[in-house]
Amino acid sequence: MISRRELERMRSWAESLMTDTVRVSAPAGVSVDPDTGAETVASTTLYEGRGKIQTAGGQASQQHNINGYGAVGAFVPEWSLYLHLPVSATGLYPGCEATVTQSRDAALTGRRYRLVNMQSEKTHATARRWNIQEIPGEETP
Repeated sequence: MISRRELERMRSWAESLMTDTVRVSAPAGVSVDPDTGAETVASTTLYEGRGKIQTAGGQASQQHNINGYGAVGAFVPEWSLYLHLPVSATGLYPGCEATVTQSRDAALTGRRYRLVNMQSEKTHATARRWNIQEIPGEETP
């Protein structure tokens, strides 16, 4: 039997590995500029704090045929991605957007991900683990 004290210690250890800062937001409506017709999507921040982006080792989960700059119709493996958040990060749901606002890995800062589903429904959870998909950004060659 795991004691409450042991579980808190394990959660603390898991959170110590969450060295990125992540903002999770949900869409909150669309406004349209009457002069230009441009749409602006408003969002509500549901969580902002510690997090960790993680890939699964082993084989890629999917392969996609891509086109575009330098792609030449190549098949590119897509690794499973996960977002780890503290157990206290509740109220999130599939479709929310997570943005890495600060990271020790500069390549992660600014990256955006869509929450797909939570994969850590368990009694002794040490983190909230979400399956995520990267939202492509504006890449320049």
